[in-house]
Amino acid sequence: MNLEEFERIMEEIEDLREEALTTPILVEGKRDILALERLGISGKFFCACNGKPLYETCEEISSAYKRVILLVDLDSAGIAIGKKVKHYLSQLGVQVVEKHRLTLLKKLDTHQVEHLATRVERVKRELFRW
Repeated sequence: MNLEEFERIMEEIEDLREEALTTPILVEGKRDILALERLGISGKFFCACNGKPLYETCEEISSAYKRVILLVDLDSAGIAIGKKVKHYLSQLGVQVVEKHRLTLLKKLDTHQVEHLATRVERVKRELFRW
């Protein structure tokens, strides 16, 4: 990865930080939240794997928000959760934003949200060794 690509990733993270101030983020679990907080992203988080049925979490989101950022993994479990979440939330009139999920995970070459902060730190070390 070169410096220009890294700068674009950091711009994407900054966009996510700003958007998260007004739009909640739905992740799979607590480790995902910790990784996002390490990147300076704060706001309201919802966990898909919180012991409650997924539709209840979606109903909770829809009772207070009209948009949600979906940031689940790109592995088979995350893809399945993402499909269900999009179905439930669309039925409840909530717009699901996936652009950050698709761009950050792919550009940082990981399938798991919990690895985002580690990947950013690793790339930063490689680019700024001197």
